[in-house]
Amino acid sequence: MAVESMSRTRIRAWLSAVIWSAAGVGFALTFFAGGGPAGFPGDSVRHLLGAVILGLGFLAYWGALWLTRQRAGEPPAFDERDLAVVARANQVALVAVLVSVFALAVGLWLVYEPVGTVPAGWMWFLAYGSAILAFVTSSITTLIVDRRTR
Repeated sequence: MAVESMSRTRIRAWLSAVIWSAAGVGFALTFFAGGGPAGFPGDSVRHLLGAVILGLGFLAYWGALWLTRQRAGEPPAFDERDLAVVARANQVALVAVLVSVFALAVGLWLVYEPVGTVPAGWMWFLAYGSAILAFVTSSITTLIVDRRTR
């Protein structure tokens, strides 16, 4: 499908999926390199790199929104169907993120229960990862719902 024939909803979803998938891979590499979750809390370089990756993700995402904005004199960029697609996709994404965070939290507890504590690095992973996962799942479900409704 050519870009010219795609709706802005679809273009934004593709851009968001690419941007946040790249941010997710970048953060995962940063997190698991150099000691993984046990070493992450004490490594200020990895903290900074993780924050930079997340910040770049937000800047690129906002840039994508700006590039795909409705310009003066153009017909409306979104119709009721686009709004319904995004609403449905966000509902699915919310459930996916909640289930993922719950499963990871319970899984971490089960793995570390014999020790009695979960390494603090996993809390960083949960915080950054849930933000990234929210954007990725929202964009992917937008693409799926949009395809099904066309």
